[in-house]
Amino acid sequence: MEQIQIAIDVPAEFKDKALFGIRMLLFPFRINAVLTDKSSLQGPSLYYGSDTSTLSPDTLNIGLVTPTLDFFAGTSPMPPVSRYLRVGEHRIPVLFEGLGDTTYDPVATVYYFLSGWQEVHTTQRDEHGRFRFEDSIQHALGTADQPTVDWYRHLVADLLRQKGCKLERKEWSGSSWMVCPTHDIDYDKKWRPGIYKRELFDRTLLNVNHETARQRIERAASALGSWFQHEDPFRSAFVQMQEEVGRIGGKATYFIKSGGRGLRDVAYSLRDPFVFQQLTELNRRGFEIGHHPSYHAYLSPEKLHEEKGLLESVCGFAITSHRAHYLRYAHPATAYQVQASGFTVDSTLGFATMCGFRHATCLPFPLYDPQNEVALEVMEMPLVCMESALFNRMNLGLADAEARTRELMETCAQFGGVFVALWHNTLWDETEFPGWGHHFVSTLSEAKKLDAAVDTLKNAVTGWK
Repeated sequence: MEQIQIAIDVPAEFKDKALFGIRMLLFPFRINAVLTDKSSLQGPSLYYGSDTSTLSPDTLNIGLVTPTLDFFAGTSPMPPVSRYLRVGEHRIPVLFEGLGDTTYDPVATVYYFLSGWQEVHTTQRDEHGRFRFEDSIQHALGTADQPTVDWYRHLVADLLRQKGCKLERKEWSGSSWMVCPTHDIDYDKKWRPGIYKRELFDRTLLNVNHETARQRIERAASALGSWFQHEDPFRSAFVQMQEEVGRIGGKATYFIKSGGRGLRDVAYSLRDPFVFQQLTELNRRGFEIGHHPSYHAYLSPEKLHEEKGLLESVCGFAITSHRAHYLRYAHPATAYQVQASGFTVDSTLGFATMCGFRHATCLPFPLYDPQNEVALEVMEMPLVCMESALFNRMNLGLADAEARTRELMETCAQFGGVFVALWHNTLWDETEFPGWGHHFVSTLSEAKKLDAAVDTLKNAVTGWK
């Protein structure tokens, strides 16, 4: 493993931020960073501080300026951005100015995004208590589909290579990038008493969707015909999703619920013959079973611990991956309770209403508490794309949804990242979710075309070396 000397010369109150920022800046590379003082730097090395005047030519010197220190001494959720770097056709925002070999500060930028700074210092939340895309710096700058952190890593890596570093990138079990199909199993079946009431009374009789007479007749016929169908569409999708991933030689992560009785939860029994059979089959195939807690568990350590224990007792093994229901997440409180419950991987952090890069990266990173400057032991696998965001929130048709998905995948491939995507077991229900199943299959085909490894979240984290 390549060894690089690092000197950090910053005020004490900024030291932890600088350490995390530099660690994450170099995280995608096979290197051993050795901290030393400025006077001991030799060979290809990196200096971060305010005194950049007496450094050797083979040291990359990144200057820290006073306005950056002033910003992080306050509570503003986002810095003002007045200029951009031009890299080919791309415009990379300069969040923090710099001195020395760069006119920008990549360390502060990486810290800002990966620490969750903007989420901690933004008070607005949506009806589910979630950080809103509309309040993010990505929305303000129009960079939802840009992994800004990974661009800064790319720029710094080029500069370090000019100083003599090799900086070999980590790979995903031998592949340059990875796709992780994931599935949140919110319901074990479609046809339940509440659905019959919705379809026959609300949508057919009262016509709350303002549909045509033909559409209402078809809706009623579908509901009544379900009494005579052998298979439920959501259960069929549960099985077919496995078959489609297996067909391309891949594996996926299934997030299973084990609790919840509230308005936003539909409870199902893990001992139900169909559900238990599928848990057994997932394990046999080498797919991953993750935990999908109930709606209120994201701020309830007791609920999270109890529900995780129930799922583990049925499965017979430890569950290590977590994704919150409705992507509910309060930073950093949720991160601490996820860690305390024994999870090592989380994949909650995507925007609920927009596909793209919530933390400006397509690579894993450890969850971090910017209030106490603590790096947690939970690795975040950022959620890049969710089918309901594409079709229901962004209001894209199938062709546009596939094009947007392909662009995001190509970006992940460009930076040697991981494309984490979420589909629910509502696929192939063309009455309610037209085109969603086709989108799933076409995404898997694109993954193979772009030569991605297709595997579980757990395997992705352990195989990124």
